[in-house]
Amino acid sequence: MKKLLTFSIQKKWLILALFILLGFFGYYSWTKLSIEAYPDIADTTSQVVTQVQGLAAEEVEQQITIPLERALNGIPGMHVMRSKSTFGLSMITIVFDDGVDDYWARQRIQERLTEVSLPYDAQPGLDPLTSPVGEIYRYVIESDHYSLRELTDLQNFVIIPRIKQVPGIADVTNFGGITTQFQIELDPNKLEQYDLSLGEVIETISKNNASAGGSMLPRGDLAYVVRGIGMIKTLDDLGKTVVKTEKGVPVFLNDIGTLKYGNLERKGILGYTDRKRNYTESVGGIVLLLKGQNPSQVLAGVHEAVDELNKNILPAGVKIHTYLDRTDLVKTTLTTVSHTLTEGIVLVIIILIIFLGSWRGALLTAITIPFSLLIAFILMYFTDIPANLLSLGAIDFGIIVDGSIVMLEAILKKREDHPEEELQEKTIIQKASEIAKPIFFSGIIIITAYLPLFAFERVEKKLFTPMAFTIGYALFGALAVALLLIPGLAYIIYKKPGKVYHNRWLEKISNTYGNRIEKIMTSPKKILVTAGFVLISAGVLSYSVGKDFLPELDEGSIWLQVQLPPGISLKKAQEMSDSLRLRTMKHSEVTYIMVQAGRNDDGTDPWTSSHFEVSIGIKPYKEWPSGKTKADLITELAEDYKDMPGFTVGFSQPMIDGVMDKISGAHSELVVKIYGDDFNGTRKIAENILSLLKDVPGSADLAIDQEPPLPQLQIIADRNKIAQYGLNVSDVTDLIETALGGKAVSQIFIGNKVYDISCRYMEDSRNTPEKIGNLMLASSSGAKIPLSQITTVKLSTGESTITREMNKRHLTVKLNLRGRDLTSFLNDAQASIEKNIKYDHEKYQIKWGGQFENKNRAYSRLAVIVPLALAIMFLLLYSAFGSFRQALVLMSIIPLALFGGMLALNFRGMSLNVSSAVGFIALFGVAIQNGVIMVSQINTLRKKGIDLRSAVIQGAKDRFRPVLMTASVAIIGLLPASLATGIGSDVQRPLATVIVYGLMFSTLLTLFALPAIYYLTEYRFEKK
Repeated sequence: MKKLLTFSIQKKWLILALFILLGFFGYYSWTKLSIEAYPDIADTTSQVVTQVQGLAAEEVEQQITIPLERALNGIPGMHVMRSKSTFGLSMITIVFDDGVDDYWARQRIQERLTEVSLPYDAQPGLDPLTSPVGEIYRYVIESDHYSLRELTDLQNFVIIPRIKQVPGIADVTNFGGITTQFQIELDPNKLEQYDLSLGEVIETISKNNASAGGSMLPRGDLAYVVRGIGMIKTLDDLGKTVVKTEKGVPVFLNDIGTLKYGNLERKGILGYTDRKRNYTESVGGIVLLLKGQNPSQVLAGVHEAVDELNKNILPAGVKIHTYLDRTDLVKTTLTTVSHTLTEGIVLVIIILIIFLGSWRGALLTAITIPFSLLIAFILMYFTDIPANLLSLGAIDFGIIVDGSIVMLEAILKKREDHPEEELQEKTIIQKASEIAKPIFFSGIIIITAYLPLFAFERVEKKLFTPMAFTIGYALFGALAVALLLIPGLAYIIYKKPGKVYHNRWLEKISNTYGNRIEKIMTSPKKILVTAGFVLISAGVLSYSVGKDFLPELDEGSIWLQVQLPPGISLKKAQEMSDSLRLRTMKHSEVTYIMVQAGRNDDGTDPWTSSHFEVSIGIKPYKEWPSGKTKADLITELAEDYKDMPGFTVGFSQPMIDGVMDKISGAHSELVVKIYGDDFNGTRKIAENILSLLKDVPGSADLAIDQEPPLPQLQIIADRNKIAQYGLNVSDVTDLIETALGGKAVSQIFIGNKVYDISCRYMEDSRNTPEKIGNLMLASSSGAKIPLSQITTVKLSTGESTITREMNKRHLTVKLNLRGRDLTSFLNDAQASIEKNIKYDHEKYQIKWGGQFENKNRAYSRLAVIVPLALAIMFLLLYSAFGSFRQALVLMSIIPLALFGGMLALNFRGMSLNVSSAVGFIALFGVAIQNGVIMVSQINTLRKKGIDLRSAVIQGAKDRFRPVLMTASVAIIGLLPASLATGIGSDVQRPLATVIVYGLMFSTLLTLFALPAIYYLTEYRFEKK
């Protein structure tokens, strides 16, 4: 260490030049870092999506979902598998263990899917490779004169292809609008008149919509490509298709039905309202980020694409209007971080000036901050660690400059002791060498304190590991500055004799402290009574504080999951969307509301028209009425929605909503899952639990996740009668699928556009159960048989959505928490269910899921890793001091630090969560650092032959200023973060609160109790 210090002081200009070069490279690294608002906390997940047009939920489960689940069982690395089977759609979500690569997982799934053969020519596919937090950009298309059909065409064939060209985009999905089809509505009477079957018509359309290649035709020196062009281009082409010839007279397609521009059966509608616009129907787009990409760079490409579309590509009168842009959240959170960091830096510099009495010394110490950050950026760049609110906002610049403060204070004291002498290099080297070892070990101990963060799993690992890397890198940079740069620069500044500023008030406080220490040392055992009281109080406060998983990560917007009465039509859903938007916009804090009713046209959402997903934008908090919070707005909205009949509303935020869906299988913080095969039995238990939980304080947004049974028209085949008439069941199902459902039978290509040709019976021949029963099939003998003759047509009910987890059916009660901590709520809720819900335990099982699983996992991990980290700190202290008892003395600082942090959490009404637990981990390291500074000085004095009592008193006096200074800058550095309230402050606040208030109390212990404990321990050892 001494050789390194000698080199850095003798080659001080070279060292300065190297640090300046590091600074330039650090800035370059910063410009290349991936900048996020929050880390991507989602697990590695993949979805298998299979669509079967028109198939009911029961058939989808039985014939699609279950065979796929069986094939996917046992995939390496699988954590859990969930599925949803709903009308025409099967979705299987597979969550993998930590560390499983996304591409590897998808490859394993694809291998399993190739083994499965599904009915109805169903083709399972994987969802885009994105994350639940991957929705980075949303927009609507607006126009004053283009129709919804035309806007949908522009969306599908112009806008989406252009945005998907941006590198880093996984997909762009459409919601709302009208997907055009060339439709043939056949008249069953005309089919009977011309003796045509439905199958013959479909076959004729396919045969008359084709092109062919005829190789090459040589003509002299040229060769012509032969093309046979027979593709249908227009409705007229389609109508002129000959389906039959009657006595030499052709029967055209338009003779037996009506041809028109129709649309794919609509499954969803998007409504949008802001302060200038109100669209009861619109076309929207959702841009999905490819997992692992830099969102800032990708969003820059999206902005460029949208600008190009608006200015150069889209026709006049059509514009893309953005209503949700992740860039806004990134900017807002970075602004919050910048403000708190800037305030922290300024306060640290002011404190340094006050303590050091020299602006030169304060600025010299303060250069540690930019250099340590720039070194951290370099290391983050090379290790691919993204910069985000949590990783940057958790940096305490007071802690960062601690090592430099101690180093500068030691050199400054030499200057103060000999104000008229010119300082020599060897003197500075000697002073720096004495203090370098404590500085080094103190820094290593703080870095060690963050080691438990690397042992986290899943959500908490993704949230806090980048922070651990960032702070570790910054502390490494701070150590480098303190040991290599500060000694040389301090020598340059203080080399020549000069007037030294004496801080009178600090000298007065130091003298008072010295007198107090002398008094304590006359009866040192008394301090143990206070320490014991603090230890007991810390235990009581730790028990009484509420316990959660994480504080809410404010995204600056609101996301709603809204359940409507089951089975309502899309038209009724549109009316309810209008009323919801109108009611919500009455609140002045709201900037816009977007309502997605049902599912998107590609069918990859599991919702029906009885479900809304709603995005609500809000103004910046500084524009709100004084004192009003987001929680207040949510309470007001919840009260408003209670007065609206038919609405069951759950509140969340866009990103965390998707994450919770993957964690627990429902869009809420907590879920109660009732496993069982009997739908009626599980629903009855779920309804009882729902009713019970409404009375438990803290519960909010309660609902059963799966919709109640929906009305169905069931057409049940009679096999005996089908066989009697020489028919097959497939004849019946083909009639249902095509004549009623409107099956796509071919395609039309027009330029770069592709449209389906669909075929179905005219509406007035299929709009009642009686008319459906009268539809005809042709028997093997050519006789016409009514559908009702070979089937039973009846009205009934059937499941809307069937959910499964690890091959078992279940129903889900979902709920959120408001105004109560997670642990106490769960204790009450679980006890109430255990006492009041009676059910057959052999047929049904009840299991909780959601945030508490994460909390239990994180806390049990901390229970093992924190003691291990403390043990490592102890070993470091032992290696530094070579004394078991002195290491134990320094570890005694931790209980008072714990007391201060717990007292602050209780006093401020905060809960103990993973964020505040991380604060405690950092606090323990910083608290021990100050103890190391004091004990090392006492040991140095004892080595010089000073007796124990005198060495303790003198060592405490000598290290009063550096300990008070390092503690003060650490406290002041994070004070703004502990008081911040803007977007992005939620995770910082508990962490900073613990460090700030815990350090206040631990500093008192270091200054007053530690000398007494040290003295008692060493005195007893010497006596023995």
